[in-house]
Amino acid sequence: MNELRIHTQIHSRYQVCDASGQLPFGIVFGLCRRSPADTDPRPLLLEISGSVLDVPYALAHGLLTLHEQDPEDAKRWVEVDLSRLKKVAAKEAECLSLPSPVNRTEHWRDAFTVYQCHVDVNGELASILEPGKKYIIRLASEDLGVKRWAYSDRKQFVDNDWKPSHDSEAVKLVNSKPTAGNATFTVAKSLSWPPRIETRMRLCASSPSSDSALANAKLSSSTALEVSVINTGSDSVTVQTRGHQRFLIPWGPFQPEPDADDDRMRIIDATPHKPPTSSLQVVDSATGEVVRGNEQRGTGPLTDSNADRRPKAEDVVTLKPGAPVIRKIDIGALVDGLVDGQYKIRMQSRGCRWWHGEVGKEEGEDGRVPAHLCGIVMTPLMLESQDEVELRIKNGKVDQSM
Repeated sequence: MNELRIHTQIHSRYQVCDASGQLPFGIVFGLCRRSPADTDPRPLLLEISGSVLDVPYALAHGLLTLHEQDPEDAKRWVEVDLSRLKKVAAKEAECLSLPSPVNRTEHWRDAFTVYQCHVDVNGELASILEPGKKYIIRLASEDLGVKRWAYSDRKQFVDNDWKPSHDSEAVKLVNSKPTAGNATFTVAKSLSWPPRIETRMRLCASSPSSDSALANAKLSSSTALEVSVINTGSDSVTVQTRGHQRFLIPWGPFQPEPDADDDRMRIIDATPHKPPTSSLQVVDSATGEVVRGNEQRGTGPLTDSNADRRPKAEDVVTLKPGAPVIRKIDIGALVDGLVDGQYKIRMQSRGCRWWHGEVGKEEGEDGRVPAHLCGIVMTPLMLESQDEVELRIKNGKVDQSM
């Protein structure tokens, strides 16, 4: 039988599978047509059911393998007994369309079609996963297990019209690489969740005498964005506002999703020299277009792998229950140069590493957060706001009469 090779990549959605189901978990697949032999200009439509993308079925029928890490030897992986999965049926009919490589203008690395197979915490696969253990899922062979496929502009197969083409009868879809990556994850009985944080924004008059950064602002020396953050929970939490953040982030087939591991300053950072505006966007009210703050995150300077990446005491802030933390932020650089008109300032959601209680009081002699706290990986505390702050630029300046 002839073969058509599809570049396939596997990853876990998160590095931790939450057995309680509060954090949805899945296995992520990326597929891309890049074989020189694939010259058909039409999309390739394939059926997911019963293929490697149907994870419980694929494990039960030998298309994927599942191993667990040996607790005595981290380099050794032991095959998991999958006999309890033998009765797993294929999922309901679902199709995936892969664009043709013919006349592709983007780089092939940007042309992957992403599919996520959700792992049901009450399903057959989850029943054999044990909290505290680390697992790895891999392709068992190059066979993708696709039973039906065709070159078609359709988004799904219609059984009444389906007639296997010569290609789908005679050509088998296989992975094009020696390896397709893997999905590695640890199972946790439950995860620790932060309290809900309420963030409000408004424009306000600033006091140049009390804020040197605002006093030196060219455009907005008398205008600032006031951000108020309130911990709505019942216990204090300490939040990291700058530097390398470490928390559970969603992954695609190759890397974290865009901005998921963003290490730029958070909106409540208290650095006096640089306003933390990286999460702010300026939107043209008339067109809805983002005119400022839509830049992609840079890679940042290279850091020695042996460098101490624990946050310093000044990199964290404690949020006490019901006690607002207020920051006045210079928005001069953000709005400088805008043409006259009406705008809105929005805040993009940003995650933060956090700890229960007032971590600053436990800091060691080196002035950093204790090492035993930095190894903990948990869900992020989210800083986000639904507020949209109206702003008018008139004669090149912020109109204070609004």
